[in-house]
Amino acid sequence: MAGRFKILLRAICLTVAIALATIASAQHVRPSTTVIDKEKYAGPTKWSCIDKHYGYYFISYLMPIPIEKNNKEIEGRSGKFRAGYMYRYKVAKPFDIGVQLNYLRQSTGIDYDPIGIALAEIKKHKFSKIEHSIECGAFMRFNFGKSDFRHLGWHIDLGANYSYDFASINKNVNIYNDNDSHRKYNDKIRDKHASYRHDYEIFMRIGWNYIALTCEYSPVNWNFKGYQRSPLMLGLQINMYTR
Repeated sequence: MAGRFKILLRAICLTVAIALATIASAQHVRPSTTVIDKEKYAGPTKWSCIDKHYGYYFISYLMPIPIEKNNKEIEGRSGKFRAGYMYRYKVAKPFDIGVQLNYLRQSTGIDYDPIGIALAEIKKHKFSKIEHSIECGAFMRFNFGKSDFRHLGWHIDLGANYSYDFASINKNVNIYNDNDSHRKYNDKIRDKHASYRHDYEIFMRIGWNYIALTCEYSPVNWNFKGYQRSPLMLGLQINMYTR
């Protein structure tokens, strides 16, 4: 696992280095505003969806897809939220390379069964974890036409992300049965601390202009009392750029 992580991290660093070098060498490229009427742009910018350079903000949300029996994440309490900035450089008409930097919030909610006679008075255990991370990624984009100065058109991104957790919140909730009055009451324990956890995944995005369907897979192992996160996630991304 450590060997795979190092290889993937090196690949991301190499792709980012190539992208930065390409950006630096692109200073001599004549921007579209010198050959295309500025009225065709949404604003006074030298970048457009079919220019050499283009960048935009995005938000996305993904939910886990259980593929194994011990993937017990609860829908609505588990998922990944991202908000960040994406830059892509056009190498050729059908092919781009890109990098992204974003904030990542991953939440995990699990209901697990009480274990042992001593815990017989507890009806249910609930565990939730929220991780806050800084994430960077690199990708290759394949374009399939129908793009113009204001529209990305159909495209597919293939890439990888690396994230570093800077904070984590764990919460355990025990729901007890009061046999005398048939009432339920909660016992909550909340623990907030620095996480210092690394994570990475590979992803594919199928996009059309302002939206993209995102699928990602993480081989990183995560375990809580025998329950695991699903390595497969599926979600939607919104590309926020001037229309």
